[in-house]
Amino acid sequence: METQQLLKTLTWPEQNARFSGFSYSTGVAGEVPSAEFGGRLDAADGARLVSANTRFDLASLTKLYTATIAAKLHVNGLIDIHSPLSSWFDTSKELGQLTTAELLTHSSGLPAVWEEQASREGTIASLLSLTPDQNQRGTLVYSCTGYSLFAVACEALLGKRFDQIVQELLLVPLGLLETGYLPGGLTDDVAVGCEPFEKLQLGAVHDPRARAMEGVSGNAGIFASSNDVFRFCSEVITGEKGVVEDHERQILFTPLASGEWEQSIGFRFRDTERLGANEHFFSHTGYTGTLVMLDLTSKLVAVLLSNRLVCKTTREEMAPIYRGFSESVTKRM
Repeated sequence: METQQLLKTLTWPEQNARFSGFSYSTGVAGEVPSAEFGGRLDAADGARLVSANTRFDLASLTKLYTATIAAKLHVNGLIDIHSPLSSWFDTSKELGQLTTAELLTHSSGLPAVWEEQASREGTIASLLSLTPDQNQRGTLVYSCTGYSLFAVACEALLGKRFDQIVQELLLVPLGLLETGYLPGGLTDDVAVGCEPFEKLQLGAVHDPRARAMEGVSGNAGIFASSNDVFRFCSEVITGEKGVVEDHERQILFTPLASGEWEQSIGFRFRDTERLGANEHFFSHTGYTGTLVMLDLTSKLVAVLLSNRLVCKTTREEMAPIYRGFSESVTKRM
């Protein structure tokens, strides 16, 4: 089934709708992508149509931008991702022994689930009070915690909030005008990214920790159009804009931990559950219904953005949709 047809059959108000709107961009890195979109910003009569510029809540795709920041800081000599965190961040003895690589490959032993706080200050205090489980350390347990802590450490190192760091090191140099944290004050062309009962303000990030962090965290918070995500991924593969260097790329595409999939800093490799036969792609998904996949050999890039939560679609129900998207775009490409 063609990609556009596949996604339209899953778009509200179809009987088995999985999201109210979608946007995807596919193609070869460095070239103009093929882009399509459909549906509405919300599952409601009268809701605006999705456009080519619609921003979706990327959820955990934010981790890829955070990982790229880590790679850049490492290559620039500001941090060493393989050295203890205490070598560049003043923190507790327990946290200081962890490496950035452990934080960003989900192998630090920090808890995946903990009591969320109501404020930025409370969240930071809770993060800094955590103690890694030494028995779990070295085991891949997917979590947002390491990325949240890394962003806090970066803020202390550079003296800026993390959204400013991402803006200065990635978004501005790449000209990504439809990407960023806190989109509410910039545009109303934003897909609703929450379940109906949550009633979040338009442009508010769905992730509760990022929301407590005033919308800015290392694990979630970025909103973007699919074309902008494609352009970011294109630079990660090619470095043609001179923003992502070869050594940085090597870091991002070298798996350091393994479990259900192999995990590099940021990207997953061999995620068969969501990519099916395309396990040779590096990839990541986001809680709200988002997916990126990149093949280093062919330089193929595919980006799917959707808002599954408005239709109460589960992550388990999204897995076959990701596989169907993966298979359909690679057949076409």
